[in-house]
Amino acid sequence: MYKAFFFFFLVCMIQFQVVAQKDTSHFSRIFNTFKPYRIYLPADYGKSDVKYPVIYFFHGNKGSHKLALENVQQLVNKYRLILVAWNGRSAPDDERPYNTGYHSNIKYREQFKDYFPELVHHIDSAYHTIPDRSHRGVMGHSMGGFMSFFLAGKYPHLVGAAVNMKGSSEFFLGYPENHTLYLVKYMFMNFSGVKLRFHNSTVDELVYLNTEVYHGALREKGLDMDYRVYPGGHGYTYAEFKDAFLFIDSVFHHPNPPPLRWHHADLYPNFEIWGYQVNSTLHEPGFIELHGVTKGGMSIGTKKWQPDGLPVNGINISIKTPAIYNPNSTYRIFDFNPLSNSERITVAKSDEKGSIRFSVSNASSQIGIWDNRTPAEPVFLRYRVNGNSAFLDHKKECNLSVQLLNRGGTASGKLRVQLSSSTNDVMIANPVLDYQSVPSAGFSQTPAAFRVTFNGSPPADGSPPGVKFNLSVTDDKGNRWEDEFDTPVLYDVPVFDNIGIDDGDSEIFGSGNGNNVAEPGETIMIYQGSHRTRLFFDDPYIDNERLYDELQPDKWGDGYALSSLIHISKDCPPGHRIKFLACYEVKEWRSIKRNVTWGVFTITVGETKP
Repeated sequence: MYKAFFFFFLVCMIQFQVVAQKDTSHFSRIFNTFKPYRIYLPADYGKSDVKYPVIYFFHGNKGSHKLALENVQQLVNKYRLILVAWNGRSAPDDERPYNTGYHSNIKYREQFKDYFPELVHHIDSAYHTIPDRSHRGVMGHSMGGFMSFFLAGKYPHLVGAAVNMKGSSEFFLGYPENHTLYLVKYMFMNFSGVKLRFHNSTVDELVYLNTEVYHGALREKGLDMDYRVYPGGHGYTYAEFKDAFLFIDSVFHHPNPPPLRWHHADLYPNFEIWGYQVNSTLHEPGFIELHGVTKGGMSIGTKKWQPDGLPVNGINISIKTPAIYNPNSTYRIFDFNPLSNSERITVAKSDEKGSIRFSVSNASSQIGIWDNRTPAEPVFLRYRVNGNSAFLDHKKECNLSVQLLNRGGTASGKLRVQLSSSTNDVMIANPVLDYQSVPSAGFSQTPAAFRVTFNGSPPADGSPPGVKFNLSVTDDKGNRWEDEFDTPVLYDVPVFDNIGIDDGDSEIFGSGNGNNVAEPGETIMIYQGSHRTRLFFDDPYIDNERLYDELQPDKWGDGYALSSLIHISKDCPPGHRIKFLACYEVKEWRSIKRNVTWGVFTITVGETKP
């Protein structure tokens, strides 16, 4: 009797373990092999037709799908959801996951951005899940924390919650022959509709870099993010894992709805986001950027880097919208190029489902999509400081003029524009201005300027510099529109007085005649003493810039130092003076802490002395 009972008990336990937690695999079309994963199923799984939310967990460096943490099953049982721990290794013998990092770490064409939706489809097909974004969350630690935020930002239409537990702050992503630096601190515009949680620690090697990330998050108006600091180092405890788990579970009960207006920057040439299909000819490092996307239109552009990179020219971009328009109907596509102040209006017909296709070839376009009933839609077009500058003067009241474009199909009424800022230490003496009516496809007449003073200090680390402004526009009928823009600040900092110019003499960086003089047609790197500098400028005779990246010192492969290589146009007149704001960083090896020094200087084209 005892033996029979013991055998029955043992069989039940084995069956429970098979149902509750198992290591299994599925065939991946992306990797052309079987990919393993570990899945935790709640204790009542299979006893009814109940469907469950799903959390995906992403491991860190040297990890795998075999989540080495006790009591996970108890969490899954109590909160009645499914947990999937994936395997982030491109090849079974890789210790470094996700095919990301510095240039030498990117070895494979297979991309985890393609594998994630494939795995989601497999889990939703093979298990009893609730297959929507409101019941799907991601969480990860270290490199997995980076991937959690990256994938949630790339697929906000698939993911409703994301937790980054002490994740890496910046990595290159993409293909071996073409990859782009993804700096988390500048990518929070991608998270419209997603609830976030970000964990930092007190003595982790990534503490300082992730403080920079947090400062980047603070700039984004409307970002739904919870920030926590945990005592200790880079690892994580069951208690921290549980906190992340419970956060996602709470979002399942109170998800954010899909946004009515959103932004997205993507480093891949082709992507899908919120039902929009985007295809482009981008075949070099850079971003395709959609800004202020609504049913009425969007801004489309390219950037070599985020947030302030120059445009990537010569890129064709085609868009297919979701089925949000009247089927088989005629629409006009208004395409305004703010770089040339030119416009064109073409005709497009929606398909039988209500999708519209159109293309742009400008490095920057404001798009309006009209029919006979399309209302006005005023959007931010451009700003100037004191009439002619892109820079705010530090600690001085500046006149900030803002011009609007009405990309909508009808004229606006009179508009009231309110200016605010999510950046600390910004004072706006007259935060509300009245604008006259703006015709369809027309510009606003700029009224008296906003009077703005910024008293903040330049960041001593790699936190985002400059000021982020937010616009709230209302008309006399109660309609409301939102927009935002960034401005650099010409900080009141010491003069860099030990300037050197590399115009090809190093045979590594600049290109020119190598006489250490900035001359028309040359590409130069500028040094302060022995330090390569990152440059900020507003000069028409600098017609190109690229960034040089390095890891000095390199402890974990985190925290890239960036310096500028600028090209002086061939038609720059000798004697022309160019003023720069500049900085350089010295990074501490043990703490991976950036110490940034700021300065200003002026060079004269064609002269030996700066």
